[in-house]
Amino acid sequence: MEIQERSLTQKEEAGFTLIEVMVVVAIIGILVAVAVPQYQDYIARSRVVEGLNLSSSAKLAVTEAFASQGTVRMDEATSGAFTFSPTRSVKLIEVTPSGAIAIDFQNNVAPEGKNTLHLVPTNEPDASVPQPLDLSKSEGSTWSGGWSCRSTQTNLLSQLLPSECRISQ
Repeated sequence: MEIQERSLTQKEEAGFTLIEVMVVVAIIGILVAVAVPQYQDYIARSRVVEGLNLSSSAKLAVTEAFASQGTVRMDEATSGAFTFSPTRSVKLIEVTPSGAIAIDFQNNVAPEGKNTLHLVPTNEPDASVPQPLDLSKSEGSTWSGGWSCRSTQTNLLSQLLPSECRISQ
Protein backbone atom coordinates (compact mmCIF):
# COMPACT_ATOMS: atom_id res chain seq x y z
CA MET A 1 0.00 0.00 0.00
CA GLU A 2 2.76 2.43 0.90
CA ILE A 3 4.52 1.69 -2.36
CA GLN A 4 1.42 2.69 -4.36
CA GLU A 5 1.09 6.00 -2.44
CA ARG A 6 4.75 6.84 -3.08
CA SER A 7 4.46 6.14 -6.81
CA LEU A 8 1.34 8.34 -7.08
CA THR A 9 3.11 11.20 -5.29
CA GLN A 10 6.11 10.90 -7.61
CA LYS A 11 3.85 11.00 -10.69
CA GLU A 12 2.14 14.18 -9.48
CA GLU A 13 5.46 15.97 -9.03
CA ALA A 14 6.98 14.74 -12.27
CA GLY A 15 6.22 17.74 -14.58
CA PHE A 16 4.61 21.10 -15.24
CA THR A 17 0.89 21.69 -15.27
CA LEU A 18 -0.80 22.98 -18.38
CA ILE A 19 -1.38 26.35 -16.71
CA GLU A 20 2.33 26.78 -15.93
CA VAL A 21 3.28 26.00 -19.53
CA MET A 22 0.66 28.44 -20.84
CA VAL A 23 1.98 31.21 -18.57
CA VAL A 24 5.55 30.66 -19.82
CA VAL A 25 4.37 30.71 -23.46
CA ALA A 26 2.41 33.92 -22.83
CA ILE A 27 5.45 35.62 -21.27
CA ILE A 28 7.64 34.60 -24.21
CA GLY A 29 4.98 35.91 -26.62
CA ILE A 30 4.92 39.30 -24.90
CA LEU A 31 8.71 39.55 -24.97
CA VAL A 32 8.78 38.72 -28.70
CA ALA A 33 6.02 41.24 -29.45
CA VAL A 34 8.14 43.98 -27.86
CA ALA A 35 11.54 42.87 -29.17
CA VAL A 36 10.79 42.32 -32.87
CA PRO A 37 9.76 45.95 -33.70
CA GLN A 38 12.77 47.26 -31.76
CA TYR A 39 15.06 44.95 -33.71
CA GLN A 40 13.53 46.03 -37.03
CA ASP A 41 14.07 49.72 -36.17
CA TYR A 42 17.66 48.93 -35.19
CA ILE A 43 18.30 47.26 -38.57
CA ALA A 44 16.67 50.17 -40.46
CA ARG A 45 18.80 52.72 -38.52
CA SER A 46 21.96 50.82 -39.43
CA ARG A 47 20.91 50.95 -43.09
CA VAL A 48 20.50 54.74 -42.82
CA VAL A 49 24.07 54.96 -41.51
CA GLU A 50 25.15 52.89 -44.52
CA GLY A 51 23.61 55.57 -46.77
CA LEU A 52 25.46 58.31 -44.91
CA ASN A 53 28.73 56.44 -45.38
CA LEU A 54 28.08 55.84 -49.09
CA SER A 55 27.45 59.57 -49.59
CA SER A 56 31.05 60.46 -48.71
CA SER A 57 32.16 60.27 -52.36
CA ALA A 58 29.36 62.67 -53.35
CA LYS A 59 30.38 65.09 -50.59
CA LEU A 60 33.97 64.94 -51.83
CA ALA A 61 32.84 65.60 -55.41
CA VAL A 62 30.83 68.67 -54.34
CA THR A 63 33.69 69.98 -52.22
CA GLU A 64 36.20 69.58 -55.06
CA ALA A 65 33.84 71.16 -57.61
CA PHE A 66 33.27 74.14 -55.32
CA ALA A 67 37.00 74.54 -54.66
CA SER A 68 37.91 74.44 -58.34
CA GLN A 69 34.90 76.13 -60.00
CA GLY A 70 33.24 78.26 -57.30
CA THR A 71 29.50 78.89 -57.38
CA VAL A 72 28.07 76.77 -60.20
CA ARG A 73 25.23 74.25 -60.55
CA MET A 74 26.64 71.39 -58.52
CA ASP A 75 24.65 68.65 -60.26
CA GLU A 76 26.35 69.59 -63.53
CA ALA A 77 29.77 70.30 -61.98
CA THR A 78 29.89 66.89 -60.29
CA SER A 79 28.49 64.94 -63.23
CA GLY A 80 30.73 61.90 -63.66
CA ALA A 81 32.82 62.77 -60.58
CA PHE A 82 31.33 59.96 -58.53
CA THR A 83 29.44 56.78 -59.28
CA PHE A 84 26.82 55.03 -57.23
CA SER A 85 25.38 51.56 -57.59
CA PRO A 86 22.17 50.81 -55.68
CA THR A 87 22.47 48.50 -52.67
CA ARG A 88 19.93 46.52 -50.64
CA SER A 89 19.42 49.61 -48.50
CA VAL A 90 20.20 52.67 -50.65
CA LYS A 91 18.29 53.28 -53.89
CA LEU A 92 19.92 56.51 -55.08
CA ILE A 93 22.44 59.16 -54.08
CA GLU A 94 22.28 62.33 -56.13
CA VAL A 95 23.68 65.85 -56.00
CA THR A 96 21.09 68.63 -56.36
CA PRO A 97 21.80 71.87 -58.26
CA SER A 98 22.30 73.70 -54.93
CA GLY A 99 24.97 71.20 -53.81
CA ALA A 100 22.80 69.32 -51.31
CA ILE A 101 22.99 65.54 -51.46
CA ALA A 102 19.78 63.51 -51.49
CA ILE A 103 19.99 59.91 -50.26
CA ASP A 104 16.95 57.83 -51.23
CA PHE A 105 16.50 54.58 -49.34
CA GLN A 106 14.90 51.35 -50.52
CA ASN A 107 11.41 50.37 -49.36
CA ASN A 108 12.88 47.83 -46.90
CA VAL A 109 14.28 50.80 -44.92
CA ALA A 110 11.39 53.27 -45.09
CA PRO A 111 8.12 53.54 -47.01
CA GLU A 112 8.07 55.33 -50.37
CA GLY A 113 7.63 59.08 -49.95
CA LYS A 114 9.23 59.03 -46.49
CA ASN A 115 12.62 57.66 -47.49
CA THR A 116 14.88 60.62 -48.35
CA LEU A 117 17.67 62.10 -46.23
CA HIS A 118 19.31 65.36 -47.32
CA LEU A 119 22.85 66.43 -46.50
CA VAL A 120 23.20 70.18 -46.89
CA PRO A 121 26.29 72.35 -47.23
CA THR A 122 26.36 74.88 -44.41
CA ASN A 123 28.69 77.15 -42.47
CA GLU A 124 27.03 76.16 -39.19
CA PRO A 125 26.95 72.34 -39.13
CA ASP A 126 26.46 72.17 -35.35
CA ALA A 127 23.38 74.45 -35.22
CA SER A 128 20.09 72.81 -34.23
CA VAL A 129 18.62 73.89 -37.59
CA PRO A 130 21.56 74.90 -39.80
CA GLN A 131 21.08 77.40 -42.60
CA PRO A 132 21.71 75.52 -45.87
CA LEU A 133 23.78 77.25 -48.53
CA ASP A 134 22.99 77.24 -52.22
CA LEU A 135 26.38 76.65 -53.81
CA SER A 136 25.05 77.58 -57.25
CA LYS A 137 24.39 81.20 -56.19
CA SER A 138 26.56 83.97 -54.79
CA GLU A 139 25.22 83.37 -51.25
CA GLY A 140 27.25 80.15 -51.19
CA SER A 141 30.50 81.79 -52.24
CA THR A 142 31.82 81.80 -48.67
CA TRP A 143 31.20 78.14 -47.87
CA SER A 144 33.59 76.77 -45.25
CA GLY A 145 33.09 73.13 -46.30
CA GLY A 146 30.70 72.09 -43.52
CA TRP A 147 27.92 69.53 -43.95
CA SER A 148 24.82 68.81 -41.92
CA CYS A 149 22.27 66.03 -42.07
CA ARG A 150 19.78 68.23 -40.16
CA SER A 151 17.69 69.48 -43.06
CA THR A 152 14.07 70.57 -43.29
CA GLN A 153 13.97 68.85 -46.70
CA THR A 154 14.54 65.43 -45.12
CA ASN A 155 11.36 63.39 -45.01
CA LEU A 156 12.82 60.20 -43.53
CA LEU A 157 10.97 58.95 -40.45
CA SER A 158 12.53 60.61 -37.40
CA GLN A 159 12.94 57.34 -35.47
CA LEU A 160 15.24 56.11 -38.27
CA LEU A 161 17.49 59.17 -38.21
CA PRO A 162 20.75 59.07 -36.28
CA SER A 163 20.50 61.35 -33.22
CA GLU A 164 22.84 63.94 -34.76
CA CYS A 165 20.46 64.27 -37.74
CA ARG A 166 17.28 64.97 -35.77
CA ILE A 167 15.99 68.52 -35.70
CA SER A 168 15.11 69.50 -32.14
CA GLN A 169 11.62 70.88 -31.82
